[in-house]
Amino acid sequence: MNRFLPILFSLFLLFNINVFAQQTGSIRGTVTTADGAPAAGVSVNLKGKSNGDMTDAYGRYHLRKVAPGTYTLRVSFIGLKTEEQLVSVVAGQELTINVMLSENNEELKEVQVLSGKNKYKADKPSSTLRLNEPLLETPQNIQIITSQALSDQQVISMNDGVLRNFSGATKIEHWGNLYTRVNMRGSRASAFRNGMNVTSNWGPLNEDMSFVERIEVVKGPAGFMMSNGEPSGIYNVVTKKPTGNDFNGEANITLGSYDLYRTTLDLDGKMTKSGNLLYRVNLMGQTQNSFRPYEFNNRIAIAPVITYKIDDKTTLTAEYTYQFNRMSNVGSFYAFGPTSAGFASLPRNFTLAQPGVDPTRIKDHSAFVYVHHQIDDNWKLTGQLGYFNYNQVGSSSWLSPITGSLSVSPNGDVQRYVSIWDAANESKFGQLFVNGDVKTGSVRHRVLVGLDLGTKRYIADFGQLFNLDGPGRYFNIY
Repeated sequence: MNRFLPILFSLFLLFNINVFAQQTGSIRGTVTTADGAPAAGVSVNLKGKSNGDMTDAYGRYHLRKVAPGTYTLRVSFIGLKTEEQLVSVVAGQELTINVMLSENNEELKEVQVLSGKNKYKADKPSSTLRLNEPLLETPQNIQIITSQALSDQQVISMNDGVLRNFSGATKIEHWGNLYTRVNMRGSRASAFRNGMNVTSNWGPLNEDMSFVERIEVVKGPAGFMMSNGEPSGIYNVVTKKPTGNDFNGEANITLGSYDLYRTTLDLDGKMTKSGNLLYRVNLMGQTQNSFRPYEFNNRIAIAPVITYKIDDKTTLTAEYTYQFNRMSNVGSFYAFGPTSAGFASLPRNFTLAQPGVDPTRIKDHSAFVYVHHQIDDNWKLTGQLGYFNYNQVGSSSWLSPITGSLSVSPNGDVQRYVSIWDAANESKFGQLFVNGDVKTGSVRHRVLVGLDLGTKRYIADFGQLFNLDGPGRYFNIY
C-alpha cells in the first residue's frame, strides 16, 4: 500500500492544480500609443486588486489567475493620462483587451526622460538565459549591460568597452581585439551568445557592438539554468531582434584618434501591414589603426534577422551574422623587456611588429533559428538551433630564445619569429527547454526542464615558422 501513496499524492496535486486553473481567468492584450507604436513600461492592473503587470518592449501585458468577476482595468504611466476600462472575467477563459493611449510615441519617450526613470536598468533577463521571472526574484548574481548603456558610452569593442560595466572581472590575454577572455572569481568566464556556449581555445571572435542588444553577466555557477559553463560564471551576448515597430532607422558615423572611421546602420520594421512578418538589419564598416606603428584592425559586420508570428502564441525567428576582420600580425601586441629593467620599462608606443608581414584575415559566420511557443498562461516552450563557422588565415609573432631560456638579452637584443596561425572553428548547438509557473496551495513553483546538445571542433596550424631576425642579426628593443 505504501508504494502507491506517492502516486496518489501526485494525482491529488495535479487534480487540485487543474481545478484551481479552471476556477480563474486571465486578461492579456497590447498597449499602443496614438501613432500605433507599442508602449513599453506601462503599468496595467485591476483597480483595487493586486493583479498587475508591466508591458514589455512590444507593448504586451498578461494578467494571470484572475478570479471571475467585473473589474476596472487601469492603464497608467507617470505623467500621462490614465486609461480605465470595465472588464468581465469568466472562469477558464482568457479575455483580450487592447488599449490605446492618447499620447503618441514621441510624447511617451519624452515623459520617460522627464520622470527620472533609470534608462540603464533592466528588470528582466532575456529569454536566452531561460529564466521566467524578474531579476529581483532571481537568487543569482546577474548584471545586465543594456543597449542604452552601450550606445551612450559609444562602446564599439567587446575587448575595450564592456568590462568597465560590471565589477569583479579582468581581461586576460591580448590578441589585438581578436577575442576577449574574461576572468572572474578565479577562472575563465564562459562566453555565450544567445544562450549557447561558444567558448573555444582562442575564441570566439569578438562580437561587434553594432548587432548586440545587451550583455548579461552571471557570476558564479550557472549550471542550474544554462546546463554548462565555468564555476566562475558566464557572459551572454544577446543580439538584436525586431521590435515590432512600423519602422525605425538609425545611422551612426564615428570618428576617432588613430584613424578610426566607423559607420553603422540599424533598420527595424514590418514587412507586412499585419505585423506578422518583421525584420531587422544591422550593417557596420570600420577601419582603425593603433597608437603603436604597423597595427591595424579593419572590420565588416552584416546581421539580418527575420521574425514570423505564426499566431498569437508562436513566433519563429531566423538570424544570420557575418563578420570579417583584416588585422595586423597577431601576437606582436605583447611587449617584452629584460628582467633587470622591471615592469613597464618600455614606452607606450613600443611594438615588436614588423612592417610588410601579411595581415591576418578572419571570416566568421553564425546562424540561429528560434521557436517560442506559449503553451498556456503558465507554460512556455522554447527551441533553439545554432551554427558557428570561423576561419582564420594569418600569423603570430613571438620571441626566439637567444641564450638559454632568456628571450631578451640584458642589452635589449631579441630575435623575433613569425609562425603561421591558420585556424578553423565549427560548432553546432541544439536546445529545447520548457518554463513553467505553477502553484500548489500557497507555494509557487518555477520549473525549468530542458535538453542542451552541442559539438565543437577547433583545429589550428602553428607548425610552420621563420625568424624575422638572425642568424647573427638582432632587433634591439631600445
